[in-house]
Amino acid sequence: MNDMISVIIPVYNVAQYLPECMNSILNQDHRNLEVILIDDGSKDDSGTICDGYAAADSRVKVIHQQNGGAAAAKNTGLRMATGEYLSFVDADDYLEPDVYGYMVKALEESGADAIHCNFREVYQNHGEDSLVNTGRSQVSSREYLVRFTKDWSCPLLWNKLYKRNLFEDVFFEEGHKIDDEYFTYQGFLRDCTILCDEKIIYNYRKRRSSVMSRPEAATQRLMDCLDSIIKRRRKVLEVFPELKKTYDENYLDAIWYLSENFGMTEETLRILKG
Repeated sequence: MNDMISVIIPVYNVAQYLPECMNSILNQDHRNLEVILIDDGSKDDSGTICDGYAAADSRVKVIHQQNGGAAAAKNTGLRMATGEYLSFVDADDYLEPDVYGYMVKALEESGADAIHCNFREVYQNHGEDSLVNTGRSQVSSREYLVRFTKDWSCPLLWNKLYKRNLFEDVFFEEGHKIDDEYFTYQGFLRDCTILCDEKIIYNYRKRRSSVMSRPEAATQRLMDCLDSIIKRRRKVLEVFPELKKTYDENYLDAIWYLSENFGMTEETLRILKG
């Protein structure tokens, strides 16, 4: 059986965190891994660290490319991936021990196509568990796309393990401040089942210096949020037209939330009104 996991890791200026990330992956109980590091034009020692891991472990592959953003890096990884399963990890985050074996076993036993697990938000001095799942349940793609409108953890890439064929011919839309919102749901437009599990598998590092936390990017994030919601609604309704009311309400809720929670400027107000 081909139970290889292709692990896609975009890398950009994360030399401080990359060793912890890589060690958490390479020391997993599930050894059949293809770890794809995409050095997206890093200016620090990240590229050298990537090459060191590739030299020491044949499971690691490295691509060095000009800086094109996280979406472009992940698209490079998708084109290279050959495993039965697909995992995404951010290079400044790290996995819990022995989670790949746990997830592969759960998928094999249940026959599901993806597993959605809990995670931990890691701050400088403490961690907070994000327990969106209680127990274990299995849902259809339609049911899971309904959950997308209520559960902010559904679009996240890295709290899941997928069968790679869910994303055949699906790629990230480049040029945005957010990536997951444009991508993850498209795998679930196919006829599939998703296992929701309470195990914490991932440590998500909350950094003030990250791209997502920079105030100057607020307008672009707002534009991306609106754009991704509009596109997701359109594509979901092409497959599940009966979800129109659910996704119409989700769009209106999103407009209200964004108008209340983003720092409003003349530009962001124009975008919301437009």
